[in-house]
Amino acid sequence: MTDGHQSMRRQGISGHDDGAVRLHRRTVRLDGRDYTVLGLRPGTTERFAVNRFHETWHVVTHTAGARLLGRLLWGMAYQRRPNTIVVVDRPFLDANPFDAEPSLPIVIAPGDTAPFGDRAARELRRMLPLTGRPSEGGVTLRAHGLPSTPEAAHAWFDGRHREWHGWKQRRFRPTIEVRSGLLVLPGTARKLQEWAVEIGRLTATHQRPMDYEFVNEDYSLEVQVFAAYRDMVTAARLAREQVVNEPRPIPAPVPRATPGGDAGRKPGRTVGAERAVAARADEQAAREPAPAPHAPPLDPAELNLLVWERSDRVHRRMRLNRTKRYTRKASSGRGASSSPSSSPSSSSS
Repeated sequence: MTDGHQSMRRQGISGHDDGAVRLHRRTVRLDGRDYTVLGLRPGTTERFAVNRFHETWHVVTHTAGARLLGRLLWGMAYQRRPNTIVVVDRPFLDANPFDAEPSLPIVIAPGDTAPFGDRAARELRRMLPLTGRPSEGGVTLRAHGLPSTPEAAHAWFDGRHREWHGWKQRRFRPTIEVRSGLLVLPGTARKLQEWAVEIGRLTATHQRPMDYEFVNEDYSLEVQVFAAYRDMVTAARLAREQVVNEPRPIPAPVPRATPGGDAGRKPGRTVGAERAVAARADEQAAREPAPAPHAPPLDPAELNLLVWERSDRVHRRMRLNRTKRYTRKASSGRGASSSPSSSPSSSSS
């Protein structure tokens, strides 16, 4: 049995996970319909980040976040109340752990019961975050039957593929995309179940620091799980602050050409007149306070690349400092246990 399996056994998870997710419920008006919007409760500790890389959208989280996202998808696959969606928004979104860009909110919209078009997405985006709206009560999403081990997930997919109808599945495959600043997962019940199993089994440990899965056949979404996710988010934020605030070289001013000939001279002006005009301009500039020189702002793509490189160095330094602290603590503990005062041979006869 692997370390991951042993840890799940210790947590009481075996074969299938019947854990439930308690959510807040709010009603909002979108695209002429009343939608029931389910959101995470304030005590939720799982966090998510969203970024775009290699023409693919990514949801980045830790192992517990993958478990939670899997349960949300599984529960929504069995949701039969019309126009019910799940929204993951602040404060459950982190800046992405690579360049600290803000993350897009995530919407799970069951395509069978909750049509969620561009207008609904645009209106919902203007309302976010919904934390300012009072909750209208709680809703519990059940996760009965959700496979929680790799063996159970493989067995589930083996049985699922026997029901595969290639053309029909490709023809009605949902498209994961961004609509009006929201990352929308508009899955049918079947797809939500498949995504839940694929995501819910992701596990990152010290032995395997990263795990990932493409959750749609068109590679429109990849979910990545990192064991050091929280440290990576902190490192990216620190790196972005450093890159933005550190001084940068100011480009040298372009020297002004002194009139010395007929080229560029206004008609009717002599060389002496041109020089007199330039001298008066220099006197006026000397009397007025010069604006403080500043470096031009970085291009967003260049800024993100610098942050990405810096965050990797910051993260390595965080790990090194943590190792040094653990080493010093362990050394001090060994020294205290072997001190003369605690040694039996030091007692007087």
